[in-house]
Parts: sequence; C-alpha cells; structure tokens
Amino acid sequence: MFASLSILAVAGLLVLSASVRATEVVTLTSGEWLPYISPSLPHYGPLSRIVSEAFALEGVEVRYLFRPWSRAYVEGAGEGVNGTMVWSTLGRDTERERRFHISDAVFDGQSVFFHLKTFPFRWQGYAALAKVRVGGTAGYEYAFDKYPFIQVDRTAASDEQNFRKLLARRFDVFPSNLDVGRQIMRSALTPAEAEQITWDVHPYNITHYHLLLNKEHADNVRYLALFNKGLRRLKESGRYAEYLRVLK
Repeated sequence: MFASLSILAVAGLLVLSASVRATEVVTLTSGEWLPYISPSLPHYGPLSRIVSEAFALEGVEVRYLFRPWSRAYVEGAGEGVNGTMVWSTLGRDTERERRFHISDAVFDGQSVFFHLKTFPFRWQGYAALAKVRVGGTAGYEYAFDKYPFIQVDRTAASDEQNFRKLLARRFDVFPSNLDVGRQIMRSALTPAEAEQITWDVHPYNITHYHLLLNKEHADNVRYLALFNKGLRRLKESGRYAEYLRVLK
C-alpha cells in the first residue's frame, strides 16, 4: 500500500515538474521581414517557426511582439522582454555584443546582385563595381560601403522602389537579400516585369542572423543555452531544412 502511494507520489511530482517546465515562456520582439518573418504568415514565418520549435524542444514557449524594427530592437534590450530576433552582428565589440547574449546562427542570408537580363553581369569582386551603376536603399548599410570607389544611388526609400528603378534602367545592379528580392518580384511586379530581371548566382556576401537575448534577465544565460541546444536538435532532425524549403 505504502509502496503504491510512493509510486503515485513520485509520478505526481514528475507530472508537476514537466508541467512547470512546459509553462516556461520567453517573450521576443521582432519586426516584419518578408518572406522570413511576419504576423500574417503561418507560424509567423519560417524563421519564427525555427526559433519557436528550437525552444519548444527544450520545454520553452515563445511569445512574439511585432514592432517596427527600430522599436523592436530598443524594447528587446529592456527588462520587459527577453530579447529580439533576428539580427546580424559584426563579430567584434559593438553595442549589440555589450547589451545582448548572442545565439548560434539562426539563418545565413545570401546577398546577391539583381540585374536586367539584357545587362550581362557576373560577380567578380568589389573592384569591378567601380564601373557599374549600383542602386541602394536609403538607410541601408552594405558590405561594400567601405570602398569609396563604389558609388551607390540611395534615393529610393524601399527595395520595391529600387526594383522599379532597375526596370527603368536608372542603374545596372541592385544588391539585395536573395529571398527578399525574389519575394518582391513575386508580389510587387507583374509577371512580365519579373521576367526581365535575374540575379548573379554567386552571393557577394553571406550574413549570419542571430537571436539576441538581453543581459537584463539573469535567466537569459540559461535560455540561450537551451535555445542553442534545441537549434542543434532541430537541424539534426531535418526539420530545420524542411521549414526553410518554403522560401524556394
């Protein structure tokens, strides 16, 4: 009788322990970045799904707060939430490194040059851009900004405007994240317009994007370790690659 009660008591504690673990919640801020992240997409987009499921594998639930990107960053560094996703880092002592714990790379984004099919272009290094008219989006930073011999037309306020300027032959090439560029071609251009544009298949830059957990919460050190472990498990299971296939 006592043995049975002891077994039941232990079982009850295990259930309670699992229940407590399952109710752990982290709150993350994010902006909208189609086709990767959006409150209008299933699972809030493939990158949000990856972050959610990596945490879920370690018994943690994620709640998202969608904000304009600048506000998402500021709120993500404060006490009201655990962090923000997804952001690149420069790999050196910067303000992001000082304010946040940085996860393993959630995603590697390819930056390519889009151009008209009538303009033959092959990526052969930054030096070749000195002879090419380059378009850019106002407020964006590019990997080649450090080269003063590359002149960039930054008069457009959005990537979509730059695709239209590319069609109008206002410049020769436009640098963009590959998936973002293809999303704009599908959603903002007519099939006839999109058919005129292609891109060089060789990325000029690979950007690593991370989950940032702020240093205001002592628990974030543990949450970072749980996330990195869950992310590795998600990749090993094959589901990580499956979730990114929606971008193709």
